[in-house]
Amino acid sequence: MDALALYAFPLEQTIKEYKYALQDGSQGWGVIFGRLIVGYLEANHHTFADIDIIVGNPTAPGRAPLQHIEMMMKAAYAEDGLDRWPIADPDSPVLIKTRETAKSAGKGWYEKMEAAREHAAALKLRQSVEGKCVLLVDDVFTTGSQFYTVSKFLRETGKAAEVRGLVLARVPG
Repeated sequence: MDALALYAFPLEQTIKEYKYALQDGSQGWGVIFGRLIVGYLEANHHTFADIDIIVGNPTAPGRAPLQHIEMMMKAAYAEDGLDRWPIADPDSPVLIKTRETAKSAGKGWYEKMEAAREHAAALKLRQSVEGKCVLLVDDVFTTGSQFYTVSKFLRETGKAAEVRGLVLARVPG
């Protein structure tokens, strides 16, 4: 799991403001985060050279106030103007979430794992990832439960050869 930064002040507050649109204009962080993702890929190109496809860990359809991961990935896709990175086309997503599921924020490990299992059960592949090395992008890595269940879905259901992770921030510890 690669992380752009630690989940600590002020990034922690910025991600929360963006994710939950707590302030006017906070949606603009999606563009910045998308650009940061592409910049990180460029700066660490040797680490990601064998990636076949880059997908976001999807949010539920119609998630209010916004589908934050989809917005980040759309910005990353636009930022990669030279098509250097195999970022999945956001207008034709590879992986979608079919319904709303329980939230895991602020919960204990057991509840996070249950929410992660429910999240993975709500996923659907719209394109093949069979035999591919997938880079799964998300906002925050806390316990790893959601990464574990989504990567398991991609490997078992989608027959992905490998799943790696990239997050904006990881919780220290």
